[in-house]
Amino acid sequence: MPSSSRYSDDDWKNINPHVPPAYDKTAYNVIYDHHSHTYYSDGALTIKQNVEWHIAMGFNAITLTDHNNMRHIEKITKVKEEYIKKGILITSGIEWTTTRIHLNFLGISKWESRVPYKPKDEKIIDAINKAHDQGGIVVCNHIPWSVFEAKYENHPSRETLLEWGVDFIEIVNDDSQPENVFDQESYDFCMEHAGEVGMLTGTDMHKPDDLLSGGIHGWTLLNLNELTEGALIDELKKKRTKILYSKEPYLDPGIHDKFSRRREN
Repeated sequence: MPSSSRYSDDDWKNINPHVPPAYDKTAYNVIYDHHSHTYYSDGALTIKQNVEWHIAMGFNAITLTDHNNMRHIEKITKVKEEYIKKGILITSGIEWTTTRIHLNFLGISKWESRVPYKPKDEKIIDAINKAHDQGGIVVCNHIPWSVFEAKYENHPSRETLLEWGVDFIEIVNDDSQPENVFDQESYDFCMEHAGEVGMLTGTDMHKPDDLLSGGIHGWTLLNLNELTEGALIDELKKKRTKILYSKEPYLDPGIHDKFSRRREN
């Protein structure tokens, strides 16, 4: 873990949080991001800084999905009690990262299996099943980024993902080149298979002021009876999400000092 950073817990203090475009708070009480990173993998922020950035960007529910590890889970347990009192839900997941496909597993408590570098189909299916065995949700991340930017060979088709039991496809990814942020093909596929596979947006934030797309374009809305991880996962299983999308990016309002040296509290 880095001992210094250009970011601090106070970078988003005393700012007015963004309000997503056309957000109707009488219809949906949760604004959710299923996909972001901390310095437990290749992100720049501590957990608390990640949460403060999300609040500034208009979110009140976050799943942290570091690459191929869940070492953040102990720290999340300490932080989430502080934030739930403020109406902010923090949960843990993992981004199962390979050179064929990136999958997010949401609502799981551990991941002990080795993540293969270039998995064959049966290894991907096995990982999906293991996530489901824990009661988790499986999301296929950023198909356009994987195919056109990372140039992964043999990425599974959307039809194959549906056959394998993937629950959601990420249709907005903010750490993609602008032309790949909104995945129209996945949107159309999810609309055609409504009820079978759902849609999510993901910031995929590694550095708050250095997203490839230039900022935030998408928010996922849900309506929960209570602000708990169990209620979130139960609603995701029903695939009752609504997507808000802005063609123009919403910028990070934080004030950062690249010369500072700060430690996580």
